[in-house]
Amino acid sequence: MERDTLKHRVGAERNEFEIYQIDTDELWSEIDKDLSKTKRLSVMRVIGRIAAVLVVGLGITWLASLYTSDPYSNGVSLSDLSPELAETEFFYLQQVSEKLQLIQASDYGIDPEIMGDLAVLDSAYQQLKMDLKDNIDNEEVVNAMITNYRIRLQLLEQILIEIQEHDNEEDNKVSI
Repeated sequence: MERDTLKHRVGAERNEFEIYQIDTDELWSEIDKDLSKTKRLSVMRVIGRIAAVLVVGLGITWLASLYTSDPYSNGVSLSDLSPELAETEFFYLQQVSEKLQLIQASDYGIDPEIMGDLAVLDSAYQQLKMDLKDNIDNEEVVNAMITNYRIRLQLLEQILIEIQEHDNEEDNKVSI
């Protein structure tokens, strides 16, 4: 019963409760604007979160690759073993490089067969580096690597000697 009386009284005095006139269209348009902003902000938050997850994921992947990558995947060079062997390797690399530059600067090309021999020596050296990776204390492999450099150097020196002899022969022919 009390309920019915309250209902009846609110219905009868409704006009007294409504002191402000409300424009419902304007109210709903404001609510709609607020909802649109919220939707845009929600989408931006989602995109931001996805971007953050991607950045963190890429960072973790990069760090993992740094720690799991094998620095000796191409084998172990002499410079990885000791400073003395690093110096030896540097010397031979420098000598081989200089001889190759002299040969390439000359008017004579290197015979393809000799280039093939150099490629075989280089391939053998790469195999020795892999062998050294498997057994880093193996003196025989270290000696074989140094011998490989010596053979390459001797081969290139022989080519330079032949180029000089050929140049001397041509100079003698011209001066006659």
